[in-house]
Amino acid sequence: MSDIHAEQIIYDLGISRPKDIDLDAIALTLGVKVNYEPLADCEALIVGHGESAIATINSRSMPERQRFSLGHELGHWTYHKGHMLYCTQDDIEGLSDKARETEAVADRFASSLLMPSFLFKPVLFDHKKLSWKAVRELAREFECSPLATALRIVDLNVAPVVFVCVEKGKRKWFRRARDISTAWFPKDSPDPESYAFELSFDPNKAAAGPRKVGADAWFDRYNADRFDLVEDSVRVVDSVYSLLFLEDEAFLD
Repeated sequence: MSDIHAEQIIYDLGISRPKDIDLDAIALTLGVKVNYEPLADCEALIVGHGESAIATINSRSMPERQRFSLGHELGHWTYHKGHMLYCTQDDIEGLSDKARETEAVADRFASSLLMPSFLFKPVLFDHKKLSWKAVRELAREFECSPLATALRIVDLNVAPVVFVCVEKGKRKWFRRARDISTAWFPKDSPDPESYAFELSFDPNKAAAGPRKVGADAWFDRYNADRFDLVEDSVRVVDSVYSLLFLEDEAFLD
């Protein structure tokens, strides 16, 4: 999902390169002064009065996290003025299926501000094949985390991809491109034939890159065993992030 208002901000400022997306300067144009301080209980917060506000970002976080947190707070400033919101790590950067709708709105704004589609898509389409390697290259160019970058690709609906987060062998949450049929719903636990299963229980196992697996390793739809998909899974701390590329037209039915 794209946030047109966020993209319009970037366009109206005449920004034509990812490296010129200076969020601190953009914040000032929106009436927001940015402070960076150690925060113990949240990643960011914003308070304001009238047309001015102060956003405080956790200085202990990684630079990519700080950027997304600031974009997230600018989303709150745009859509939720009059509220004081303390945003935890789980509220920010796409982990919002359990969060309030206000957090999901702020996430979408941040994604569109940091990775506006008119800049993001041309760079994305320079990659012949999508993979975690391509995602990491895009993340570096747009100064975002690989997680936020991968979810932006899913939300832009430019490829038939499903993103699945697995913890301890169980699906924790997922997101799919809009064109993929809702009938293709990931299993509660991927099968042992999936590489995600192996990564979940062997923290020393290295990522293998994209590889073909049977769709029934991930989906229990009645005819899933007739199709293949391409899985690219990586382990990040205690989670396994899987990109599933569903290239057969049957996945759209």
